[in-house]
Amino acid sequence: MAKSVPAANVKKIVIACEAGMGSSVMVTNQLKKKIKQANLNVKVEHTPARSIPQDAQIVVVHKGLAKMAREKAPWAVVLSFDNFMNIPAFERIIKALQNNTDIEEA
Repeated sequence: MAKSVPAANVKKIVIACEAGMGSSVMVTNQLKKKIKQANLNVKVEHTPARSIPQDAQIVVVHKGLAKMAREKAPWAVVLSFDNFMNIPAFERIIKALQNNTDIEEA
C-alpha cells in the first residue's frame, strides 16, 4: 500500500537535494510560485536530503536521492522526479491541495 497524506494535513513541503547549490533551489522557487498562484497556505522549503525536517509532510526529490529521502524521512510522502525542468509531481500536489484529496507516493 502506498504511503499517503491528506491534503488538509499538508503544512510543509520540502525540496530535498544533495548539495543545495543550483537546480534544486530553482525547483524550490518554482514550487513556491505555484503554491502562491494557487493561493494555498503551505510552506515550501529547501533542505539537504540528509536532514529533512520532521515537520515536513511531503518531500520532493530527484529520483537519485529518493531512497535516502525515504530512509531519512519515513513519516513523509516522498515524490521523486527525473528532470529538473519538468516536475509532474508539482501539478499532482497542487491539484490534491485544491481538491482536498490525499497525496500518495507513486
